[in-house]
Amino acid sequence: MNSLSPDQFFAALSAKARGTRSPESVTFELSYGCNLQCVHCYNPTHRALPQELATEEVCSILDQLADLGVVELHFSGGEPLIRPDALDIFRHAKRLGFVLYLISNATRITAPVADALQQLEFYSINVSLYGATQTTYERVTGIPGSYEPFLQGLQRLASRKLPVVVRMPVMTDNAHEVQAARTLVEGFGFKFQYCLDIMPKTNGDLGPLTHRLSPAEKVRIDSAMVGYRDSEPTAEQSCMAGTRDFIPCACGRSRFAITPYGEMNLCIAFPTPRYDLRSGTVREGWDVLKQTVDRARPNDRYECPACEVRPNCRQGRNDAWLETGDMSRCLPHFKEFAVLEQRLYERLKPRQTG
Repeated sequence: MNSLSPDQFFAALSAKARGTRSPESVTFELSYGCNLQCVHCYNPTHRALPQELATEEVCSILDQLADLGVVELHFSGGEPLIRPDALDIFRHAKRLGFVLYLISNATRITAPVADALQQLEFYSINVSLYGATQTTYERVTGIPGSYEPFLQGLQRLASRKLPVVVRMPVMTDNAHEVQAARTLVEGFGFKFQYCLDIMPKTNGDLGPLTHRLSPAEKVRIDSAMVGYRDSEPTAEQSCMAGTRDFIPCACGRSRFAITPYGEMNLCIAFPTPRYDLRSGTVREGWDVLKQTVDRARPNDRYECPACEVRPNCRQGRNDAWLETGDMSRCLPHFKEFAVLEQRLYERLKPRQTG
C-alpha cells in the first residue's frame, strides 16, 4: 500500500476540492488588533474595533465551516493572540476536527500560551520575522522594545519542539538582513522562508507599496537565496495556474477568507465580495463567492494570455484590483519583475551537454 506524506495528502485533498468546488481551506482573521504597527502591513486599522465578532459568533461560524466540510483552518490577524478568547476559540476549532494553522508575530507567546499550542497540536505555526537585529526589527514594527518579546516567543516555541516556519517579508527596510535572518532562524532549529510580496492595505491605501523592493532588488535576493522563497503561491501562480480562467487561483474554488467583522471574501488579499455572515450563512456565502469568480470577466486591458513572461509572473487579479480597481490591468512592477526573473531562471538552468 502506498503511503502519502501529510503535505502530499493535503495537496491531493485540495486538488479534489477544486474539482468539486468544495471549500477545504479557510483563513480566519480573528482580529485586526495588533500590538505591532508594521510599516508594510495591509491591515487597515491595527485596532480591535467594537464591531469585531464576539466569541459566540466566531464559534457559530466555525460550526458552519465544519458542517460545510472545511478541513484546514488558518487563524490570522492582525495578531490573533491579541484576543483574550483566542485559546478558547482554538480549542473549539480543535474539538470540531479542523487541521489547525496559526499565523502570529510570536511576541505574545508566553509560556502558558506555548503549552496550550502544544496541547492543541497545531499542524503549523507560521511566525513573521521583520529583521535580524533589534534596530531593523523595531524600525519595521514601529514599537520600541518589541524585538525581545519576539525572541522570547521563538525560544518558547523551540523548547516545545512545535512545528514552526519563520517567514520574513522582505522590503526596503530589512533587505540587507535576509542572510542574517536565515542564520538567526536556523539557530532556533526552525525552517526559514522569505517572501517579496508587499500589497496595499485592504482599504485601498497604497502606502505599504513605498516599502516594496524594486524588481531588480527582488531578483538579486532570489539569486542569492535560492531554495528559501516562500512556497505559498501567489494568486496567479496558485494551483489553478495554467488554466484559462480569468481568476485562476483557488479563491472561490476551494478556499476563502473571513474578516474579523464576519465578512466572507475570496482571500485576505482579495477582500471581495464582503458577504455578511451576520445576516447570512457560510453555505450561502460560499455560493456567492463561487458566483463572484465565475462571473468575473476581463476587459480590453487584459494582456495576460498573450504575454511571453506569464509563466514567471507573480501578479494576481487581486494585485491589479487592489492597486487600480481593475482586475484586468497589467502592473508594470510585476511585468518588469517577471522579465528579470525569466532571465535569472535561464541563467540558472543547467547547460545541455551534447
